[in-house]
Amino acid sequence: GKENFEFFELAKMLPLPGAITSQLDKASVIRLTISYLHMRTFASQGDPPWCPLLEGENHLRRSSHSLATDMFEQHLGAHLLQSLDGFVFVVSSEGRFLYISETVSIYLGLSQVELTGSSVFDYIHPADHVEMAERLGIRPHLRAEAGCHVAPESASSSASTSSLAGTPEPAPSSPLSPGNEPPDRGFFIRMKSTLTKRGLHVKSSGYKVIHVTGRIRCRPAMVPGSARSVRRPMGLVALAHTLPPSTLNEVRMESQMFVFRVNMDLQVTYCENRISEYMDLSPAEVVGHTCYHFIHVEDLDNIRQSHEDLLRKGQVVTGYYRWLQRRGGYLWVQSCATVSINHKAPHERNVIWVNYVIRSAPSPVSPVASQPRRHGSLRSTAADNASSIMLLDKESDSFTGLATGEQGWLVCVCEIGGWLGVADGRY
Repeated sequence: GKENFEFFELAKMLPLPGAITSQLDKASVIRLTISYLHMRTFASQGDPPWCPLLEGENHLRRSSHSLATDMFEQHLGAHLLQSLDGFVFVVSSEGRFLYISETVSIYLGLSQVELTGSSVFDYIHPADHVEMAERLGIRPHLRAEAGCHVAPESASSSASTSSLAGTPEPAPSSPLSPGNEPPDRGFFIRMKSTLTKRGLHVKSSGYKVIHVTGRIRCRPAMVPGSARSVRRPMGLVALAHTLPPSTLNEVRMESQMFVFRVNMDLQVTYCENRISEYMDLSPAEVVGHTCYHFIHVEDLDNIRQSHEDLLRKGQVVTGYYRWLQRRGGYLWVQSCATVSINHKAPHERNVIWVNYVIRSAPSPVSPVASQPRRHGSLRSTAADNASSIMLLDKESDSFTGLATGEQGWLVCVCEIGGWLGVADGRY
């Protein structure tokens, strides 16, 4: 009847191919229409606005070159999505997908039409609900309305380290408060996937680990009764990358790459000989030590966070960190870690730790000696004169750095349990 005709006409107005809109039911048409209207508001009211160039009367006559440019730009978005090793999505501050690219079907096997307008919490692992809510800035008393449910494992959410110690969870910033928190986001969540084989001894069967990087989009707003303006979060704009499957048996090695095998405490049990091509370390000097043994003191917290994500979710990509060298200095490295699956002995777990050397030349300055203001009076010493030794407390995973200081004194900088201590002695 007339109602079906109106729904059919409404479906044709959606920015989707006709082959898809003709197959939609009424509930899907309403859901996609509401999501599209919210997306228009999200694009126009955010800062900066995403408004296309409007054509007016003063628009110059199009040349053949501009027509060719317009044809290219018409398909530019599709080409960009195909070139990205992942998919793009926009999530509102209420936790609903306003947009997700059709390339999500390549990486997760899920439908763009199915996800758009749905709650993001319906498609991520229950143990990651709290972390996702914190990243979006959803206040605790509103999380149930957004579909966020607290699973037993979520008490160890990587976004709230204090939850691990049993302390109360810190309340995220209110969407109505000034945007003091940096807008950039980078975290790992597990999303449902129809491409993941079930029954495997993986951390979460039926889910894939997704690396999400993006920014919180805000809009300016005035505080009632005051001339002060605030930035209200509208949602998250992000790019999602899927990590290599945990069942992958072979890793393609390129230049500036080498591989460790480590246990769950990040103690190296195997190291490739290729490490000597990029560092002044041999495999024998690395095997038996934990990765914390070689990491710059200022990068330890980030690596600990990545370690926690690895233990909870099975896969992680670290940020850029500094790997200390035996003769002083350091290399910038990024690592991709995956919990390896042994089908014959499921309880025996280890980690494949793939390292990408970002900077091939070591710094001529000792990493500890290059910070005189923070760690005392240390002079910048050449790599061949500096002494840089790394020690690790096995019980607390604390880091100790040694470097030569003024007048032949040995300065020790250590971080144990969150405090920083400095000691020195004649050598």
